[in-house]
Parts: sequence; C-alpha cells; structure tokens
Amino acid sequence: MKTITKFFLNLTSVCSIVLIATLNASQLAVVGQPTPKIDGKPITQSGGPRFIQPREDIGDRPPTQPRRIIRGGCGSIRQLGVTALVPKNKIGRTVSDYPTLFFYLPQTEAKLAEFTLEDQSGNQIYKQDVTISNLSGVIGISIPANTNVPPLEVGKSYRWNFTVICNSQDRSSDEIESGVVRRVELSADIRSQLEKADPRQKTAIYAENGIWQDALSNLAAARRANPNDAELAADWKSLLYSVKLGQIAKEPIVQTQPQP
Repeated sequence: MKTITKFFLNLTSVCSIVLIATLNASQLAVVGQPTPKIDGKPITQSGGPRFIQPREDIGDRPPTQPRRIIRGGCGSIRQLGVTALVPKNKIGRTVSDYPTLFFYLPQTEAKLAEFTLEDQSGNQIYKQDVTISNLSGVIGISIPANTNVPPLEVGKSYRWNFTVICNSQDRSSDEIESGVVRRVELSADIRSQLEKADPRQKTAIYAENGIWQDALSNLAAARRANPNDAELAADWKSLLYSVKLGQIAKEPIVQTQPQP
C-alpha cells in the first residue's frame, strides 16, 4: 500500500510540473504581479498600443545627449511645463524623411516658440518660428519636405530644440526642451505588416518595433480626423502612458501657425 501511495504522489508531482511547463509566458507574467491601470481601470496587453524601447537605445548616450533645460518661466499657471512627447531618454526613432515631432504646451503668457534641427556635426538644417498665443495642448511641429531642407538620412541622429520664448528682449528666461530624432529603415517584414494594417494596427506595429515618432504621428493624424472616436482616444492614452506621459493624455491636440 505504501508503495502504491508513493507512486501516486510522484505521479501528481510530475503532472504539476508538466502543467506549469505548458503555461505560456503571458499567463506566467500575470501571476503575482499588479495589473497596470489607466484612470483606475485595468489594462490588458491587448488594450492599446505600447511602446517598446529598442535595446540599442536603452542607456544610449549619443554625443548630442538630449537634455531638458529650464532657465526661467513664462508665467505658466500649471505645474507641468513645456514637455516633449518622447520616451524618457529623449530619443525617438522615425522612418520618415521629414517627420513630425510633438510637444505639450501649457497655458502661458508667451506668444512665440522656436523649433530648430541640427545634424550630427551641430549644423542647423532647419528653423521654424511658431505663434503660440492663447494655445494650450499638444502641438505638432512638421519638418517640411522641400528643397531647402535635406531629408533625414538613414542611420543618422539629429538634435532638435523646442524653445518657448518668454521674453524676446531677454532670452535668459526661455523654456527649452531638447532631444534626438534618429532615422532608421523599415525591415521587409515590418513593411509587409504595415501594408496589410488599418490605421490603428499601424500605430501598434510602429510602437511595438520601437519607432516612436511614426507611432505617435500616425495616431495623432487619426485622432484629428476622428476627434470623437473613443477607441482612438483610448489608444492615445495607452501609448502615452507607456512612456510615462499619462498626465498629458487628456490634453487636446491643437493646431499651430508657423511664422511666415
């Protein structure tokens, strides 16, 4: 009898091991871990696009190291100041020759902002003045596709600076955000996926493959075209939360007027 009992105990242990081994990675990941939430509601992995930082960019410290500089203030009435919509390390990948970058602009007394783009040698290749009077929300700065601005080259990084000019007579009070946009090339596999994808799926594909700027631009364009779409709003919130920008998720996307 003892031999039979021992046999069944061993059999039970083996079956338990086999059962655990058959669980997939997502099932095991849930065990003992808190469920991430947005506005108090649980998020599942399928709940919206999530940005995955490319391993090559983790801990990256390029020569033009992005940094946040605030030398003064423009009378903002909110705690959150001018903020670039980029991953924490301020490096955003793009597959576009002429990408669009996004910034959160709080309500401010400033009337003018300035965007500049520099190549790896520190040469300024583009500058744009933007009227921001009475604006508050997320704004997009598009690098124009014209003969005066060279397209971003694959494999190269470019430094950008977004400056809110608080006092044109005393630039020491400027508020400045700086970072890097890095041009990369799509693999044949990702191109194939994008060709078959709808707008929402394209955002997820870009985000999952670490192509931040195009994920954000694609989703922002979809939201501007469909401002009342609840699913797109949820995708926007999910994408921003994935890079620790959740406090900006409810801010409106507003239009700016480039200076002539």
